[in-house]
Amino acid sequence: MTKTQTKFYYLSIFLLSLIAFIFFLIIYFFSFVSISIYPKIIIIYALSLLLAAIITHAYTLTSSAISDAMTTLRRLSRAENLSNPLLLRLSTEAPGTYHHSMNVSNLAQRAAKIIGADSLLVRVASYYHDIGKLSEPKVFVENQSQNEIPDEENGAWIRNNAKKILSHVGNGCKIAKDAGLPPEIIDIIAQHHGDTKALYFFERAKERGLKIKKTDFSYPGPKPQSKEAAIVMLADCVEASARAQKDINKESINSLVRNIIEEKYKEGQLDFANFTDMEIIKIKESLSETLLTIYHQRISYDSEHAHNRV
Repeated sequence: MTKTQTKFYYLSIFLLSLIAFIFFLIIYFFSFVSISIYPKIIIIYALSLLLAAIITHAYTLTSSAISDAMTTLRRLSRAENLSNPLLLRLSTEAPGTYHHSMNVSNLAQRAAKIIGADSLLVRVASYYHDIGKLSEPKVFVENQSQNEIPDEENGAWIRNNAKKILSHVGNGCKIAKDAGLPPEIIDIIAQHHGDTKALYFFERAKERGLKIKKTDFSYPGPKPQSKEAAIVMLADCVEASARAQKDINKESINSLVRNIIEEKYKEGQLDFANFTDMEIIKIKESLSETLLTIYHQRISYDSEHAHNRV
């Protein structure tokens, strides 16, 4: 159930209960009015008809939205289960991607919660945001062993692998649709890279003087259309970048998060998320704190290791 649907659901309950309260209050006061019984019956009956008409009309207006909201909530709850067949496949066929997705989920959920976005949707969508990597898991560095990383990168290899990397978004949408995941999750899968470039391959292509088309190394988009999709994008980027860093400490994490958010702003990737300045500050702080929590053991080990070498 999205944040908007949840608010609408509770507002409907509140308004109906308020109408019922006013109705019974009027009946209560009428019981003390000194008029004959027959006018009282007629008035109460007229009020009952009015209440029935109001409730019927309200139900007609809200039943579809409430039904959709409850259906979405049930589907999200099913998708949230880590025993879901798709997630079990991801954990066995692409274990690096699975681990990354769990970290992204923690990062995104906390950031969403702190600004009042839909944290349930963000958490579940993060589980599946890279599900398209199931098509060719070994193409992605997190699923490669050291001896599987290529020594030579020629032009054909760069173009071929860039195409495979970029296709994981479209593949993810297809896999999610076939599995019956909610449309809200599929939207986030489609939007979590926006129309950014696959920078690693783009830079390698430029270094080798390859002819480059804009579409050759760019994700199809669209840019994130909601706060939730934008949060998943940011969590995805900071987790992958932090994992690739050799030296991790509080200062480097804060700098990493700040630089990535500023970069996404400059690229226009957050144009439709409509974040306020205060929300961005809170997201920065949340992502930094959660990353430090995730990599605390690594930081402690590196510090101890450095101390032992002195």
